[in-house]
Amino acid sequence: MKKDINIILKNFLLFFLKCVIPVCVVGTIYLDIKTFGNVSERSFVEFGQEICLFVTSAIFMYLAHKKKANGLWLVAGFFMCMFIRELDAYFDDIFHGSWKYFALVSVVFFTFKAWREGKDRAIKTLAEYMQSPPFTTMTFGMMVVLFFSRAMGMGKLWKLIMGDNFNRVVKNVVEEGTELFGYSIIFLAAVEYACYLLSKKEE
Repeated sequence: MKKDINIILKNFLLFFLKCVIPVCVVGTIYLDIKTFGNVSERSFVEFGQEICLFVTSAIFMYLAHKKKANGLWLVAGFFMCMFIRELDAYFDDIFHGSWKYFALVSVVFFTFKAWREGKDRAIKTLAEYMQSPPFTTMTFGMMVVLFFSRAMGMGKLWKLIMGDNFNRVVKNVVEEGTELFGYSIIFLAAVEYACYLLSKKEE
């Protein structure tokens, strides 16, 4: 009985901690609008997205090294490529589209790291990750970033909603804010998986 109550209380606490994420997202949007009047390519929201991606990639790099889970190098590489893509505004200062070449280098590096100790082991550890409970949270975050935020950011949709009063700032806030929310979920899923995988050592 006492054990069950502790489990319930623990999960309620975790739920309230997770509720901090949407509050932080809205607060970041507020800060951008208050400071810049918009959510641009160089804003607090964009910075938040980049931080989430970089830390997520770093978590999977650490886990891949710590647990000898080669498949996680591929996951780390995927998020590193997304991180580089989010920095395209800065890479464009070199020349337009230069982020693609940096992403290509990242693909080669992380693929080499994953395959170095055998393709079979990489596939096995990647499959193990996809069978873990936090992977469901990860797929939800990816769905928000890759599909929902893009759909919500369609200019045609917002022109239909606002008509002659179309305001691009509103469209940007919804699109970039939803994207930051998705990246926050991805970061949360990475933290949950790190806790899940590292705790297995104690079993």
